Amino acid sequence: MPPTEVVGFQLKTLAELLQKVYSAVDLSQIARAIRFHVRDNLPVDSRVPGQLDTIERRVVMALEDLYLASLHPEGPPEEMDPSLSERISTAESYYQSQIEAAARTIDRAGLVTSDASILRAAAPAIAEAAQDIVRRRSNEFALDIARDQESLGAPPSILFQLDGRIIWANHALTEMCEQRTLTRNKLLQAACRFAAPLCAALRRRDEPKSRNELRKRFAEMGVHFRATVKRRNDSAGEALLLVEISEAKRATELSPRELQVARLVSEHGSYKTAAEVAQVSLDSVRTYIRRIYRKFGVSNRMQLKARLIREGLMPAGK
Repeated sequence: MPPTEVVGFQLKTLAELLQKVYSAVDLSQIARAIRFHVRDNLPVDSRVPGQLDTIERRVVMALEDLYLASLHPEGPPEEMDPSLSERISTAESYYQSQIEAAARTIDRAGLVTSDASILRAAAPAIAEAAQDIVRRRSNEFALDIARDQESLGAPPSILFQLDGRIIWANHALTEMCEQRTLTRNKLLQAACRFAAPLCAALRRRDEPKSRNELRKRFAEMGVHFRATVKRRNDSAGEALLLVEISEAKRATELSPRELQVARLVSEHGSYKTAAEVAQVSLDSVRTYIRRIYRKFGVSNRMQLKARLIREGLMPAGK
């Protein structure tokens, strides 16, 4: 093949590889594109499925480690598991070693039409595309969660990315701060302190297991924080931390009779039915409801029902 044709073939092959990489929607598809690139540059009798599986699996791991390393610009924290700390510290070299291992597989084939330099040349672009994909998917996932939370009338909530940054807080949080005269910035700072170790655990790929780690009461502000890990899949970056905030001091302020009336009105939507079941007068129900609304800072039955569910005082299915 003349030199000009060789160069043209190489450029075409490089463009095809990068096109597959840039059109990928997750890290698995990028690793699969590299797998197929290696496979297509091997003789048919040299295409060992197990070897190609290993290349694909290790490339995914290497790309995930690159993303996790990008969340630790100052290096791994001291409390991180030593084995993972080493992987993050050497993420760049590990990625390069996996690309080189795949390239050497092509080199060993010795085909005139194959050239592993294409894969080596594409390595920086592949790494950059992979990190962009993870960040984009994380943002899309966050948007999906935010939409769901808003449509469901969720409690005051804050959504954190793995690096501990707040990327969304709902309107209910603002309303709670106004009703309780809480300082919003102070509340956000407290939430960040609560979320920081949990985000760090997720970056270490440690799933928080202790209930104490996922719940915490801030007596100073009279609120409870409850964290929920949101995952779309097992890939790095496909995890977010949702922190819901409830008002600790108000959850126990209802008397047994007030709680009974609140549940009945929320469930049946009728003061008359609530009065009959509770065996009190209709005027008493109205008095109880005015008192309950004032204590909970709500103004209608739907808000009351959401508050009872949020505080665990009423099953969600009622």
